[in-house]
Amino acid sequence: TIQFMDGTSTAVTATVTGLTNGTTYSFRVKGFNGEGTSAASSVVTAIPYSDHTQNDLALFDACPASAITSSGFTDTTSADVSCIKYYGITKGTTATTFSPLDFVSRWQMALFLTRMVVPAGATLPSGVDQGFTDIGGKSAEIQTAVNQIKQLGITVGKTATTFAPDDFVTREEMALFIQRLLKASQVGPGGNEEFVTGLLGAKEIKSLDTDHNFTDLSSASLVEGQNAIINLWNLGVTEVATATTFDPAVDISRLNMAQMMARALDHTNARPAGLSIQSTAYRSAASVVTISTTHRTEDFLPISGSPVDTFRYLYNSTTGYSRFSGDGSCAQVQVTEASGTLCTIDTADSVTDVYGNVATFPSGIIAGAIWDYYAWTASIGTTYDNDIHASGLEQITING
Repeated sequence: TIQFMDGTSTAVTATVTGLTNGTTYSFRVKGFNGEGTSAASSVVTAIPYSDHTQNDLALFDACPASAITSSGFTDTTSADVSCIKYYGITKGTTATTFSPLDFVSRWQMALFLTRMVVPAGATLPSGVDQGFTDIGGKSAEIQTAVNQIKQLGITVGKTATTFAPDDFVTREEMALFIQRLLKASQVGPGGNEEFVTGLLGAKEIKSLDTDHNFTDLSSASLVEGQNAIINLWNLGVTEVATATTFDPAVDISRLNMAQMMARALDHTNARPAGLSIQSTAYRSAASVVTISTTHRTEDFLPISGSPVDTFRYLYNSTTGYSRFSGDGSCAQVQVTEASGTLCTIDTADSVTDVYGNVATFPSGIIAGAIWDYYAWTASIGTTYDNDIHASGLEQITING
């Protein structure tokens, strides 16, 4: 009840608390005094909602656009599908189709998940029999995959002895599978990780942020499922970023599966084959970007001990300015904050660690300028020659 006094404003605001997000509420007001009660006002409706933002996004990509070729499937142009095809996670329903709107069976998901493990930086276990009694009719490859994801803790089965291989995977189950796989994976450059418990000890890829905008998580069958959905949303893994519904009980499509897998890989150690250089986005005047350089085999395994030299070029309209001279040597390029002698591999250059990654470094950018950043690797003492080393030179362009 709100009390009005004669001679004062008749405008007032009342805050209603305890409402449920996504629920439509109707409101009417009446006025009353010593002479009686007025007629009710017209009905107004309101739907409360949250407007949280994802707080723990990965800084770099497992599948930067410059490194990943199109999947070649004729029924989808999704970059996320191209990403999981690049890493060998999917082969398509045929050589030319992906069937993005089809649902995913649990036995298919087991195959996809095991193919995701190695690029993500985890180790595939033996696949020894885990006691599921309903997978005997499947191929040896499928049985091994099911047993492997059980060994990794990615699945617990439908029951202790059944996997239900032909059931479709729900969106809640998809979130659980990805969440558990991330816990087994190696965090990559710019991935988000937190302590497993407390403030000391082991870490795992996850978010500690409990904010979200979903209004339908009560339909998830497990509290663990709800937590996985919230965690993955904050990591930027769910394909729904601003929507208020997740549809936990709905069967997931192959396209949505690909979207979640590709975004999950961003947090892991999965990076393109060969040498790769990436940058965070330039966001404001006089700010810095963060540069990441990685080195992988053709099978996406880390290459450690690679000395990596980086240099950069500021776009300039001055006559005679160029990246390289006619003889292939470096011209008007500059060292970066992480390099030693310009265009030379030396002991001052960074070296890839056991995970195949060079330590990320910040780099200052001039507002309004355009920069090319380069990375290359060779033996110590080698000086860059564009006529010789161009095929192994990696480049990104940053607009300030």
